[in-house]
Amino acid sequence: MRRKLSYRLFFLALILGVAGCVEPIEFDVPEPREQIIIQGNITDQPGPYIVTIDEGLAVRPDTVANTPVPGAQVRLYDDQGNIEDFEEIVPGTYATRGAIQGEIGRSYHIKVTLKDGRTYESTPDPLKPGGEIKSLSWEYEQGTAVEDFGEIPDDVFGVYIDSEAGDDPENFVRWRMTGTFRIETRPELYIVVRPYWDRPLMLPRPCSGHRTAPHPSGSGTILVQVEPCVCCECWVDLYENFPRVTDDRLVAGGEFRNVRVGEVNINNVNFYDKFMVKVEQMSLSRVAYDFFRLMRIQRESASNIFQPPSAELVGNVVSTNPEDRVIGLFYSSSIDTEVKFIEREEIPYLLTPTTQVPESCLLHYRNSTTEKPPEWQ
Repeated sequence: MRRKLSYRLFFLALILGVAGCVEPIEFDVPEPREQIIIQGNITDQPGPYIVTIDEGLAVRPDTVANTPVPGAQVRLYDDQGNIEDFEEIVPGTYATRGAIQGEIGRSYHIKVTLKDGRTYESTPDPLKPGGEIKSLSWEYEQGTAVEDFGEIPDDVFGVYIDSEAGDDPENFVRWRMTGTFRIETRPELYIVVRPYWDRPLMLPRPCSGHRTAPHPSGSGTILVQVEPCVCCECWVDLYENFPRVTDDRLVAGGEFRNVRVGEVNINNVNFYDKFMVKVEQMSLSRVAYDFFRLMRIQRESASNIFQPPSAELVGNVVSTNPEDRVIGLFYSSSIDTEVKFIEREEIPYLLTPTTQVPESCLLHYRNSTTEKPPEWQ
C-alpha cells in the first residue's frame, strides 16, 4: 500500500513539474459579429432572378452561420429607370416576376429594406458579353483517398472545357459546374426498430404508395401497394465546392484551352444510371471577379493551418448606416451553357450494385427532386 502511494505521489509531482515548464500563450479572441449577407444576380437568360438575405454570425472570415431574413422589400433597378419588386417565395429568398430581363450592355442594381428599416444598396453592375463554350470533355483519373483504416480508391472524371473568352478585354469569366444523377430508393421498406421487441415494425412511407395489411395466414403483416410511388425516383444535384474564375494565363488568342472546371466522383450512387454535367460560362465585372476569386482562396485555404489569413470578402452592397455590417454581391452575367452526359459504360471497370435505400429519395438525398430536369435525355 505504501509503495502504491509513493508511485502516485511521484506521478503527481511529475505532472505538476511538466505543467510548470509550459509557458502559457495568451491571445485575444475576437467576439463573433453579426452581419447581413445579401446574394443575388441577374443574367441575360429568362428569370426569375433570385436574391437571398441572411443574418450571419461571422466566426471566421470564411465561416458564417446563417439565418434567413424574412419580410424584406427588395427592388431591382436598371440604368434606364425601370424598377421591379421581388416577391418572397420562402423565408429569406426573393424572386422577380418577369418584368425585367437582363440585357447585355445594361447595368443593374438592387435596393433592400429590412423590416426594422435598415437599408442596403448595391452599386450598378454592368452585364457584359461572356464568350462561348466550344467543347466539353472529361478524362478518367485514378486516385486514392486516405481513411482511418488505410487508402481506398478515389477515382474521378476530370471535366475540362475549351471556350472563347468574349469581346471584353479583361476577360473576367466564371465557370459554374453542376452535376446531376438519377437514383431510385425503396421507401416502402422503411422500418422502425422498437426496444424490447423481437422484430422491427414495418412502416412504409406514405409517399411510397404502400400500406401494411394483415397477412393471409393471420400472423404478421404484408405490404400492399395502393397508389403509385411519388418518392422512389429522384434527380439529385451536386454543386461546386468553390467558384472557379478565369486566370489570364489561360487565355491564348482570346480563347481558354483545356480549363479544368470540376470533377465527378466515380461511385455506384453517382452512376446508378448516367451522370449529367452542366457547365455555365458567366461574364463578370471586375468587382464580381475579385469577390469570387477571394472566396475561392478562402475555401481552398480553410483546411491549411499554415496558409496566411486572406482578406475579408468585400462585395458591392453597402449600408446607409456605416455601423451596419454587410457582406453582399449582386452581379450581372451573360451565360453560355453546355450539357453532356457521362455514361456508366465509360468507367473502365464494373461498379458494385447500388444498395437500395429504404427511405424516400427526397429525404435521403440533399438537393433532390422528383421532377426530371428538362435537359435529361
